[in-house]
Amino acid sequence: MHAKLKPFLTNSIPELLTHPLWRKRRISTLIRFAKLQFIFFLGVKRVHLNWISDLILPLEKGETGLTSAYYVGLHEFRDMAFAIHLLREKDIFIDVGANLGSYSLLVSGVAKANTIAFEAVPATHSRLVENIETNSLQNKISSKAIALTSPRKVLSKKKLRFSTDRACGNLFVDASYSGSTTIVDLSTLDKECKNLNPVLMKIDTEGSEYDLLQGASETLKKKSLLAVIIEGQSKRIDQFFYDTNFTAIDYLPFLRELKPCGKRTSNKLWIKKDKLALIKRLLASAKTNSVYGQNF
Repeated sequence: MHAKLKPFLTNSIPELLTHPLWRKRRISTLIRFAKLQFIFFLGVKRVHLNWISDLILPLEKGETGLTSAYYVGLHEFRDMAFAIHLLREKDIFIDVGANLGSYSLLVSGVAKANTIAFEAVPATHSRLVENIETNSLQNKISSKAIALTSPRKVLSKKKLRFSTDRACGNLFVDASYSGSTTIVDLSTLDKECKNLNPVLMKIDTEGSEYDLLQGASETLKKKSLLAVIIEGQSKRIDQFFYDTNFTAIDYLPFLRELKPCGKRTSNKLWIKKDKLALIKRLLASAKTNSVYGQNF
């Protein structure tokens, strides 16, 4: 009991109370939190609750990405707002490590862009497909149950093993892992995007981001690509983006402004240096959106 209570008090409560969208209405996040926890306490396995726009979140206990989205609206506020403000209908968004689809649903449901979502873990991919179907977005989101990695690993034909018993936190593991696992098919981002012209990419592959980038050099050079949101920060990942004409920035959604990258966060936003003026125009001209009555 105490083991579960400590992370809730030290992580969850501060996140709910300091989220940028709710600094003036902090109690509202706690009300949503209490509501969902009470529903789970009653023994409900899955509940469908309204989210942003007309989107629906199918929520199960322990699915931290989607439940966080329900509590605060946009759980990765700056990056999610950037995606909504940047993209337009018919643009292509690449969601690598889509998990249960919070970014994919948001981009295709609100910005009306087309999404290609990659989720390697079969069970998670099945839930992703269910979430897409629940929101009737099959015509806007296509999903693929494959892992994207480096050309070297693809050519070696070595199978990659994923854990399957860590809920939303499944990741690459080796043969020494004692939990349940599955083998997944491999490809590279360059192969999958060969005939596509993406505008924005989000990459979250639980620690294998650098391997993925080894197979993404041609995609990153595409003229259509304006920005990349990536989790997993290291000097070599930073250098990879610097070498391909990107610069790291922060986004201020309420002001629709970009500023130099400041303090370290879980994600980093990279934009093409030579596309800065275009990106600023797109962000400034995007329509106002609202989640739970809060405009941004």
